[in-house]
Amino acid sequence: MTPPRGSLLRYAAFAALVLVLAVVVGVTTARAESTLGPHRASFSVELSRVVLLDLGPLGAIHLDSPVAPLGVRVVVHEIPSAGFDGDVLEGLGADAIAYAQLVSQPRAAIMPAVDALVFDALGRAAILAGTGLAVIALLRGSGSRLAVTRRGAAAAGVIALAVVSVGVMPTLLRSEAPANRAAVLDGTPFAGVAVSGRLADLVNTWGPMLLAAYEESEAFYDGIAEGIALQFRPAVAQPAPRSGWDLPAPLDEDSLTTVVFVSDLHCNVSMGRVVGALVEASGAELILNGGDTVVSGTAAEAFCVNAFAEEFAVPVVVADGNHDSVVTAQQEEAAGWTVLRGQPVEVAGLRILGDTDPTLTAIGAGTVPERDETVAGLGVRLGETACEVGGVDVLLVHNPIAAHPAARDGCARLTLSGHLHRQVGPEATNAGGWTYVSSSSGGGNYGGRTIGALQTSADLTVLRFADGEPLDMSLVTVGPEGVVTVGPWREFPRTTSTPSTSSTSS
Repeated sequence: MTPPRGSLLRYAAFAALVLVLAVVVGVTTARAESTLGPHRASFSVELSRVVLLDLGPLGAIHLDSPVAPLGVRVVVHEIPSAGFDGDVLEGLGADAIAYAQLVSQPRAAIMPAVDALVFDALGRAAILAGTGLAVIALLRGSGSRLAVTRRGAAAAGVIALAVVSVGVMPTLLRSEAPANRAAVLDGTPFAGVAVSGRLADLVNTWGPMLLAAYEESEAFYDGIAEGIALQFRPAVAQPAPRSGWDLPAPLDEDSLTTVVFVSDLHCNVSMGRVVGALVEASGAELILNGGDTVVSGTAAEAFCVNAFAEEFAVPVVVADGNHDSVVTAQQEEAAGWTVLRGQPVEVAGLRILGDTDPTLTAIGAGTVPERDETVAGLGVRLGETACEVGGVDVLLVHNPIAAHPAARDGCARLTLSGHLHRQVGPEATNAGGWTYVSSSSGGGNYGGRTIGALQTSADLTVLRFADGEPLDMSLVTVGPEGVVTVGPWREFPRTTSTPSTSSTSS
């Protein structure tokens, strides 16, 4: 027997009310544990219209919420121990870097916490909605007096709203310490922030000096990005120098694959906009990353990956280095990057092989194995894989030692690596391919720090391929004084034989 139309409408209305209340409760009670700079932090959603960073005895930071009436309370906890007997001063230095990068890229720093809150809210809403809809289904099928009536549905709605109100009322009634807007932060990503407690004294005293340093760093990297945008095309339009070999006939640029190669960024998130500017200026279709994207492979360094990802508008393929970790790889994959794991991938028409470095280096902890394999063993394994699949266009690894077997056996047209913080090549191999080692793209050459204005030069490389074969490259160097030097297209040295690859083998 078909239930009356009025009964079906009441059930549908009750189900809709359950879904709405489940979402409201799920969102307003969401909780998450994540990181903020070097700190552990607890995040909770409130109906406060404010994003409040509770720094304990120091005071608090108050920001207007972008999703009012919702707000978020962030309780900042201790900096977790690294779990090793390393150099304490080096550890404090790493914390200072994390603070500085948090200030320069606040949005990227909080994205992991935002994702965790959304996941928690959806989970809570799903559980509540599922429970409520199951009860409705039982009532519909029972045929008993428990079936939903107009009066019963109204009563249930009133009870549910009362329960929700009891749950959210404490956040509405909570009183906060008075806070004053920090005018010194106007013109920064923290414009409009209000501060309270001892933190207000610190911000007002030291804020002008920190703001000046921030503005100087921002202007430095903005100038570099503008220089690349203006200089790249005119510089590479000059004829490439001839070196005695017969150059191939000119090719239509539209038939080429253009790639930007970077390595050893070491969390210099300000270089992200520079790489992005070079991608746009060169028309690159792909970024190849030779690893050491972060410094110590910690969970807190997710904001480094997120900051880079925001600036990179094309696909990224990365071979993680010894300063990256399993956690780093997860962060990169969450950002949409392709992390090489020992099997060929095809991106932008190139067949690429590589894998993560088997060691892990963290500040103050030294270098330890991250899996049961040596760097030389990684090279042997990748060389065997490259030959088994009929050759690859690019072998991408962090440590150049891991590139030797594939280059020696002629199973990779081009090997790319970093790690040395100095440029080597491009060099032709006896097997008919080429090897190239990039210096640090983050300014880490000769031990230079990778935060703030560059202390040493930073190198970016633009590569062009035709049907998978490397044709030429342009080296873009940024000096510590901010001067951009764009090299003309430089032909790869011609060889007498060509490595066997998927495009050339039968």
